[in-house]
Amino acid sequence: MLVFRFLAGLSLLIAVSLVGIRLETRELALKRAISLQHFRIDQLLEERTRLRIRLHERLMRAPPPTTVSSPPPRTTRDAIP
Repeated sequence: MLVFRFLAGLSLLIAVSLVGIRLETRELALKRAISLQHFRIDQLLEERTRLRIRLHERLMRAPPPTTVSSPPPRTTRDAIP
């Protein structure tokens, strides 16, 4: 009977340890995924900033839009002397 209790306790201890190891492994994998996502977000934000600066520089170098006033449309009264 004593051997049975010892083996039951030992197997329970091993089972709890294996579950703990599995949970820690899963947690580390999730932390790696989150870390990678944060890194990618930082890269995208930096790229967005670079593109906005480039766009702003291009807009500042572009000539200002000119508005050309066209003559008023001719009517048939203008054509008759």
